[in-house]
Amino acid sequence: MPAKVILRPEVDSFYSFYKVAVGEEHCRGLACYAARSLNPEAWKKAVAQQPPTYCLGKCYAGPSSTLTRDLPRVEVRSRKAIVLRHIVDGPVRSLQQYLQLGGMRGLERALSMPQAEVIDEVKRSQLRGRGGAYFPTGLKWESAMRQAAPTKYVVVNGDEGDAGAYVDRFLMEWDPYLVIEGALIAAYAIGAGKVYFYIRREYPGAVAAVRRAVEEVREAGYIGSKASRGPNVELEVHVGRGSYVVGEETAMINAIMGRRPEPTPRPPYPTERGLFGMPTVVNNVETLSSVPWIIENGGDAYAELGFSRSRGTKVLSLSSTFSRPGLYEVEFGVSLREVVYDMGGGVRFGKLKFLVVGGPLAGPVLPSELDVKLGVEELRAIGASLGHGNVIAFSDDTSMLEALHEIVHFASFESCGKCFPCRLGTARADEILEEALSRGYLTPAEADELKSIATAMRAASLCGHGQATGDAILSFLAKGADEMVRG
Repeated sequence: MPAKVILRPEVDSFYSFYKVAVGEEHCRGLACYAARSLNPEAWKKAVAQQPPTYCLGKCYAGPSSTLTRDLPRVEVRSRKAIVLRHIVDGPVRSLQQYLQLGGMRGLERALSMPQAEVIDEVKRSQLRGRGGAYFPTGLKWESAMRQAAPTKYVVVNGDEGDAGAYVDRFLMEWDPYLVIEGALIAAYAIGAGKVYFYIRREYPGAVAAVRRAVEEVREAGYIGSKASRGPNVELEVHVGRGSYVVGEETAMINAIMGRRPEPTPRPPYPTERGLFGMPTVVNNVETLSSVPWIIENGGDAYAELGFSRSRGTKVLSLSSTFSRPGLYEVEFGVSLREVVYDMGGGVRFGKLKFLVVGGPLAGPVLPSELDVKLGVEELRAIGASLGHGNVIAFSDDTSMLEALHEIVHFASFESCGKCFPCRLGTARADEILEEALSRGYLTPAEADELKSIATAMRAASLCGHGQATGDAILSFLAKGADEMVRG
């Protein structure tokens, strides 16, 4: 094993909470911002808190805090229950309960198959990573499996930092065994010897649940050098310390190694040279939670669900500005109109102004665009994104200028500073929007400067943080120019 790296001050200082323990935290995430009128005092506390907390995974009850004890509605609206199948009626509280629900059947079947066949099933399923990039999962696994290396790794990305999303939190907290099963199948398929979980510090319940589940599966013989029911794999849990950018896979790899967790250029890709210089697969929690069903039921059965290039199901996280917020597992192809009105019941107050889907760095979806079908390419075509599947509804108490300023302010705070386009671009865009907000509109010159900055960020930023911020600015300007620009 590589020697343990001693953290240095320049590494520690990268994180917002490297030496800060906040007993009571108030969320300043975009979903809580959209819901600020539901509890203005709570929002004031969020804005005043330093350093800010940008998502607690309680977006269904925003504006939220660490004191919030509400739980979300959980519903399956797809023909097949895949990701949420075990937790529709509440948490899975033990490995024994998980086994009674049919758990570990996917792992058992995978272990009876050659590695290449496991990967072929995932490829046939057309599963794409649910963390935001939507890269084909089977191709990623195949790339890592083909590498000649003395050891390989799987990293479970549980750093669900997109404000408005909370599916990963509840999968880790309520059904950690499903995530572990998916990770063990991935480890077997690529020949990995160790799995790392990287979990947000804002999810203490998830950290505790995963750690408890890891010990249970170890004692039951599913992992470890003496494993009798699973692969010879070790699992280790890492807890974040406050950084949105660490959700990017190369930054997360650096974080686990104790380095300054900044994104790194690609190629080489992590599947070629990742954690400790070895081939590494990084998959997010929801992606891995789909894998056991795919292996048990077959890739073709999974691919029958969904539409276009987006196959299978996606869990949507509806924010507290909906009348019926919660987690909804849907098939790709459902219209956003059905999501907003049939599932979400419309907005709780005022009139729907726009949605932000896949945020917090995403363009708006206008009421006139709600007939678009839920799909990766379909949302991109209207200047939006799918991301983690977070759906934040904004009522007419929020102007587009106000929302864009909140998005860019977040982007500026969370920029790691490694590349100039993002570091300087987000800071300057934040200044322009702050000035515009003081008068209530952008001047044409300011709008032109924002477009220039955003175009450069989209083209030249090192990672998705700057690129997505540029996309969001351009989308807001394209769709909201009549409202935001005067003169």
